[in-house]
Amino acid sequence: MPLQYDPSVTFNTRYNAYSSQSLAASGTTTFTVDFSSSSLGGFVQIWDTTTTVAATNGCQVQAFATADTGPNYDTVAFAGTNFVLAPGGSSTAAQSFFLPTGKYQIKLTNLDGTNAITVGATTAAVA
Repeated sequence: MPLQYDPSVTFNTRYNAYSSQSLAASGTTTFTVDFSSSSLGGFVQIWDTTTTVAATNGCQVQAFATADTGPNYDTVAFAGTNFVLAPGGSSTAAQSFFLPTGKYQIKLTNLDGTNAITVGATTAAVA
């Protein structure tokens, strides 16, 4: 069935969801994105900047959904949102993924046990 209207995307400034900051070696951080009022969900773009991280390491990205007001987030990552950004060496990598309408906890984990990385996130709602 075709859509009965033309969807629109609300673009935001870079790092509106999670400001660019250092993530310690083996560190983990979480933040919440809320697309519960967006009729079609939204995009999340994760940035990973490294300086001396080995190519075999990187930033693991996971998104966990909730279905209640708790919020009690899932313990298994939402389908398609368990991947590794591995820019290697001294470089930057970014990857976007789409989440349907709902509320999510995004978890970023530095897989390098020796070096810190810099991470940030931007969202864009689709309505």
